[in-house]
Amino acid sequence: MYKIKCSGIYKIQHISGYYYIGMSVDIFSRFSSHYTKLKTNKHTSTKFNKLWNETNPNEWTFTILEYVSVTDFKKNGLKGKDFVNNFRKLLLNKEKEWMKKHSINWCLNKNNKNFS
Repeated sequence: MYKIKCSGIYKIQHISGYYYIGMSVDIFSRFSSHYTKLKTNKHTSTKFNKLWNETNPNEWTFTILEYVSVTDFKKNGLKGKDFVNNFRKLLLNKEKEWMKKHSINWCLNKNNKNFS
């Protein structure tokens, strides 16, 4: 079976408005990792884990905010470690942009990262 990877920025949000924004080169795998860590009380964001434990999983949504094409990024000619490092920087910058579009008061990210 072929696994399709999707890179970009995602949001996990509770119906109350609280949210977690992240980035990944493989969003679906990352979502699975979040879910496993939440279910086992091992998520790095204690605020996220606490709200998860107090609510019903049906009250949460997972949304891809922005797809970032690896194929398009490859056109810049970077290879190997340079490619990986620069693609990660691109994702981190896009994640910061999305975080700034949301209120820090509802953020579940550890240390309210990317609001500075």
